[in-house]
Amino acid sequence: MKKILVPTDLSVIAERGLNLAIEIAERSEAEISLVNFTRHPFGKTFTAMGEVSSKIDKEGELFNLQVLHLNKQKLDALGKKYSQYGVDIQTAIVDEEFKDGIDAYLHRESIDLVVMGTSGEENATETFTGNHTEQVIKISKCPVLSVRDGFQVKDFNKIVLAVNVIKDNAHIKDALNTLADLAACFDAHIYLVHVRDRATDYSEINLKEFFTDMAENASLRNYSVTIYEADDQANGVIQFAREVKAGLIAVIKNSSDGIFRIFSSHFSDRLVKEVGRPVFTFNLQNA
Repeated sequence: MKKILVPTDLSVIAERGLNLAIEIAERSEAEISLVNFTRHPFGKTFTAMGEVSSKIDKEGELFNLQVLHLNKQKLDALGKKYSQYGVDIQTAIVDEEFKDGIDAYLHRESIDLVVMGTSGEENATETFTGNHTEQVIKISKCPVLSVRDGFQVKDFNKIVLAVNVIKDNAHIKDALNTLADLAACFDAHIYLVHVRDRATDYSEINLKEFFTDMAENASLRNYSVTIYEADDQANGVIQFAREVKAGLIAVIKNSSDGIFRIFSSHFSDRLVKEVGRPVFTFNLQNA
């Protein structure tokens, strides 16, 4: 894990994502890109105040320079504040609306992980709410870790991975390898849990054997497999996470083929809202 993107609108909510990204970067020696997506007339990206002054003089753009200066100052202050932890933090303001800007940035910068703060509220007025997290999950080729207030790093030694039957997908190993890298940062045990509704699950395969093979093929080491009985998959995952006192929940989604559609971005969003734990989502459709 070399590069972590933390999108920010400079709110308290967005800073929660930066807090968690720092914890990961400290342990993985990753670089953090702290990026604000704001439309401005100074090119796709700028990082120096001199660029702003020279271009406003030459182009005579009608733009609220004072607001842009303030955003840049806040961004630089955030970078300076958290760089004291020995983490390399690069800051930038990108000239794009959020959705288009983050899509281009992810492709251009080879990001390994996105960490985002979320309010966990459906009708929140903040820019970086669950809806924006959902947008990133839909387009990102790398995992998205959404975080709400109340997370405890000490609890990250237990990670619950909600799994379902996914066959013939070459990227499932990549997803598990990335999660294993995150788990290694916190010396965590990964609990693979499949929530089964006996009334509707008529699978003839040996589920425990299937998921054990999945883990072994991805070279997971510190893990266990549980088949958990529940009528609702989301409730089952939440209940199991509470029982083992997990600090983080992971979801690998592959919605288009119908095999894994329950683990959608809405499912991830629901987990964040209901339990407050950070949720790691890897969208196989984008891999």
